[in-house]
Amino acid sequence: MISIEKLMLEEHKRLNKFLDILERDLDDYEKTKINFNKLKWNLEKHFFTEEKVIFNMFMQISDQETSDTFNLLSDHVKIMQLIKQIEKELSKKIKPKIHILKEMLITHKDFEDEDFYPKLDQRLTSDQKKEISNRIKEIILG
Repeated sequence: MISIEKLMLEEHKRLNKFLDILERDLDDYEKTKINFNKLKWNLEKHFFTEEKVIFNMFMQISDQETSDTFNLLSDHVKIMQLIKQIEKELSKKIKPKIHILKEMLITHKDFEDEDFYPKLDQRLTSDQKKEISNRIKEIILG
């Protein structure tokens, strides 16, 4: 049986690897730029997947937009604002302080993994899970 929770847990692990690599190489400016751009690109794909595939399906089955969805969307905006700030720092060759980004991503991920996705899996039909799963794979894996 398809589980959106399991798919997204794997996706979160993949994103964490990009963050770990960025954090590891912060003393090397060129590596930091490359690693940051990889993290940024993968976060953009991740948020696109959640917003255009998962949240849209959630709103269809719930018949209303919920506070969980709005909170998660708000997190996406705040995280991307921080990404832009870090990008500006990097353009000035300032070593970025990524601890705030890391904390925001962990809090966001924990809510999704422990609350949002388990609830979503309970409410979706097998066909809906299959549709979401196919779209996730198409976006994330290409």
